[in-house]
Amino acid sequence: MLSFTRRRLTVSAVALLMAAALVSVPRDATAADPAPLGDTFAKQFANPPAAAQPKIRYWWPCGQLDAADIDAEVKQIADRGFGAAEIACIFTTDPGQYGWGSPALTQRLRTAVEAGRKYGVQIDVTAGPAWPLVVPGLTPDSPQAAQELVYGRAVVDGGGTFSGPVPTGPAPRAGVTKQTLVAVQAVRCAGDCAATKPVRLDRASLVDLTGSVRNGAVTWRAPAGGQWLVLGFWQRGTGQASVSAQSVSSPDAYVVDHFSAAGARASTAFWDERVLSPQLRRLLAESGGDLFEDSLELDSAQHWTAAFLSRFSSLRGYSLQKYLPVVFIDRIHRQYTPVGTGDSPDFEFTDGSGARVREDYYRTLTDLYVAEHVKPLQSWAHSRGLRYRAQPYGTTIDTARVSAAVDVPETESLGLQDDYQDSPFRWVANGTVHLTGRPVYSLECCAVYNGAYGQTWPQVLRHVGTAFAHGVNQVVYHGFATENALGTPWPGFSPFTTQGGNGFSESWGPRQPTWADTRAITAWTARTQYVLRQGRPSVDLAVYRESYAGTAQAPTAGSFTYDYVGPDQLNAASLSGRRLAPDGPAYRAVVLDRQETLPLATARRLLAHARAGLPIVVVGDAPRRVPGAADSRTQDAALGQVVTQLLAQPSVRRIAEPAQLTQTLAQLRVRPAAEPTDASGLLTARRTVSGGDAYYLFNPTATTITTDLSLEGRGAPYALDAWTGRITPVGRFRAAEGRVTVPVRVPAGGSTLVAIGGPARPHATAVGEGAEVVAVGSELRLRAGRTGTYSVTRDNGSTAQVTVPAVTDASTPQQWKLSVDDWRRGPDGRRTVVSHELTLPELKPWSEIPELQDVSGVGTYSTEIRLQAGESAYLDLGRVTDTVSVTVNGTALPPIDQVGRRLDLGGYVKAGTNTLTIRVATPLRNRLRVTDGFPGQAAQPRQEYGLIGPVRLTPYREVSISG
Repeated sequence: MLSFTRRRLTVSAVALLMAAALVSVPRDATAADPAPLGDTFAKQFANPPAAAQPKIRYWWPCGQLDAADIDAEVKQIADRGFGAAEIACIFTTDPGQYGWGSPALTQRLRTAVEAGRKYGVQIDVTAGPAWPLVVPGLTPDSPQAAQELVYGRAVVDGGGTFSGPVPTGPAPRAGVTKQTLVAVQAVRCAGDCAATKPVRLDRASLVDLTGSVRNGAVTWRAPAGGQWLVLGFWQRGTGQASVSAQSVSSPDAYVVDHFSAAGARASTAFWDERVLSPQLRRLLAESGGDLFEDSLELDSAQHWTAAFLSRFSSLRGYSLQKYLPVVFIDRIHRQYTPVGTGDSPDFEFTDGSGARVREDYYRTLTDLYVAEHVKPLQSWAHSRGLRYRAQPYGTTIDTARVSAAVDVPETESLGLQDDYQDSPFRWVANGTVHLTGRPVYSLECCAVYNGAYGQTWPQVLRHVGTAFAHGVNQVVYHGFATENALGTPWPGFSPFTTQGGNGFSESWGPRQPTWADTRAITAWTARTQYVLRQGRPSVDLAVYRESYAGTAQAPTAGSFTYDYVGPDQLNAASLSGRRLAPDGPAYRAVVLDRQETLPLATARRLLAHARAGLPIVVVGDAPRRVPGAADSRTQDAALGQVVTQLLAQPSVRRIAEPAQLTQTLAQLRVRPAAEPTDASGLLTARRTVSGGDAYYLFNPTATTITTDLSLEGRGAPYALDAWTGRITPVGRFRAAEGRVTVPVRVPAGGSTLVAIGGPARPHATAVGEGAEVVAVGSELRLRAGRTGTYSVTRDNGSTAQVTVPAVTDASTPQQWKLSVDDWRRGPDGRRTVVSHELTLPELKPWSEIPELQDVSGVGTYSTEIRLQAGESAYLDLGRVTDTVSVTVNGTALPPIDQVGRRLDLGGYVKAGTNTLTIRVATPLRNRLRVTDGFPGQAAQPRQEYGLIGPVRLTPYREVSISG
């Protein structure tokens, strides 16, 4: 028998037992799982419908792959629990034969859709190859191609004369040979025309010289005094290709104009003429998948389109031409630039109108993008039996407003480091989704730069968990690369590790040792997504945001949940019973968080709501002006009067600091739906369903959260285990005044689900320290990890004294047998497996074991544990990299939480000696560090793989609470 080290039950073990009612699923329960939210909910939670399954992006070297591989890989995707595969033609080594629009690609797409029908996988297609949207055959000079506005300038001293060609902008991209003059203007500088930006200009002095241009030249004499600029504004093509350059098609492909319907029509026409065969068109319509468009990673000097001036005039009510100088912020529309709307413009008018004009410019970009790009693509998609899913961000548009126009809005959790950090901007569309009744809010997850072949599933689930707490309810995992293409040796083709680089994660699939465990993760995802699509959303706060920036500020909201809402959403929302949008999300209060601008119509709407009792909190200075330049003086004055009246309402407060928000909301009698007993840091999401409520709880902190959580709702609480599909009644809780208080324990980076509903049932309201009450069918049992007599208070007010016999001390197994399947590249370029057999006196990471330092693969650990008659135990695995499964006495346990890595052995262990087997699968980085052709991996440090522990066994006993 293998040896143990014994120790006394620690405080952490006691805490584990105290949370047992919410986290344990007793093996010996004989009754069927309860259905607090109805039988259909319970059945579909256990076995989610296909629509609730996650998607996965499926990278191809366009059509350069075998049909047999497609069939096999779609089956792999289906077998691992993905409901859809999003095919992305990323690049090819032979664009003429295999690129976008080639017969080979069309045939491969047909094969994929047919395989999807065979295996139950929906096939989604990207709107074009790679990203952003390009069309083969367009040239940089094509009118359907992306356009930019550039300017050139010349300085003229007062009284001097400019005579010559109209100033032109910087050199264009290769292939751009044409440009069209938009305007020529002269304007006096308020100081030095060569000053650091913004160069200040006297708007009243501006002279339009466009009509004086002859044969590309202009002659103009400056009035006396100061310095003047002669500015020439030119429209031309951007010459932007996809991120894969010209490796996606033949002929070459260029980015379409996203602000003119001509660009969208060029794309859909190419689809109809070159991509869709009659058979593929029929198959896609029958499949009913998504047409997906990636984020707006456009690259231009300044976004433009041929009709911009006329459309601006009709939309905004004034001419932009005389304001053109103040539109420019250098590099604001360059791809992957950190420059944003708050950065210094190139020029600014001395009357301060520039910021307003830029707001109107960005709003017009938004309006044109929706009307000229989104709507035509969406209409075409619908005519082909597809939905239009898109990521409407990446440039200076109103993401929330655009999200209201697409069928399925999508955000993403792109990261630059493994330790994922929440970014509020990712969720700015959640209010739009909730207020427009969009059933799905999608997430591209969970790419991390330099994370290829090193990303772990707990890291991924931190991305997912955060997103679920902010309203997301569909995950598109990033991603699955076809493995055998281009003759690439094991681990195979991957678009982000070509030439040995270490790009974005991850290439999931059978190349990965963790792939065998992926079904448990997709099942967890599907169950959670299923819950988060039921009923209607219920959100505490509406945080006002009107912005075209790629950033957002999060309110200091404590335990309150919140959505970002803009003027369009607020103006359309009704109020009833002090709840905004009472049929969902039923906001309890509105927060204006350091918001400088507010449309007059929105201010009036808020005033009407405040008079009807809606709590409103203004953080910092109240809005001082309306956005935009049209009739701004009159509207600003009217806004000031409305805001003064708003601040005078009894339900309105203005606070100086964000930290005062939660206290002020309490003063306004606004309480969060989910309220912990302390400042735990939990993030929550609530769905109100027929018969009750479902709560999602996520722990974004680095430590386990154990707290009592007060949840709004009526009925009894139940734990929903998204890893197993089990629904378990909570044995100890308190119910009063429309709220239920339950004990919860959520591991760092982990999550749990709680349902409230159904009739009242017997339960405990309190129990002595170190014990917990669990419900097994209709029976209540006390569970404790140490001997003693415990007092239990029942819901009827009576008490019981329950005595627990002696319990074995908690222990840590000290000797393990380890068998490792070492995955590596063989002489033939394929994967081969080498076995290692070891005996370990103590657990340590593989990187500290000489034989395993550079090993990736699957390790199987075995040891023995002993229990006394009547005992069961919790097993805490400690640190594990990466996925893990557990077998006891030859019986596989249900899937375990891949974040918390704690499980209840109840029903699986016996008195005496038990054999414990723990299987661990790792990422590939350590092996690829020493594999030819991976210098990017070699530059990374070794990761710590395996079962690292400490593994702790905490025995307990259960005693029936009689009476």
